[in-house]
Amino acid sequence: MVSAFEAASLILVGACWGCTNPMMRKGFVDSKAMKPEPPSAGGSTIWDKLAVLVNFRVWLPYAINQLGSLLYYKTLGDSAMTMSVPVCNATAVAFSSLTSVLLGERVDQPGRAALGVLSVMLGVAICMHSSDQTT
Repeated sequence: MVSAFEAASLILVGACWGCTNPMMRKGFVDSKAMKPEPPSAGGSTIWDKLAVLVNFRVWLPYAINQLGSLLYYKTLGDSAMTMSVPVCNATAVAFSSLTSVLLGERVDQPGRAALGVLSVMLGVAICMHSSDQTT
């Protein structure tokens, strides 16, 4: 049976992975737009790398994403892999879609995106429910 703590951990992993991907993408775009002039023509590639590392809009979501990965490895030890992997990946897709919309990214067909997110959530609920019945 899936405990409430286990389910919350799996959904939290999906949230850490899904919410941070659009934030990192936006951070990279912002760091390119706000990039200062490099000191010399030869050092431009090093300057680009340093500018990205200094930008907290890139490294903070990356750190949260990696914390989600650590939690994922912990939950793999506590729960069935046949449930953990689909739940974490499906919720990551759903959270990524929702975060992209909240950040103002353009969605070509919002109705289809919303239907996709609802379908993913229904699939996660079925997966969790069926794991309760098989154990």
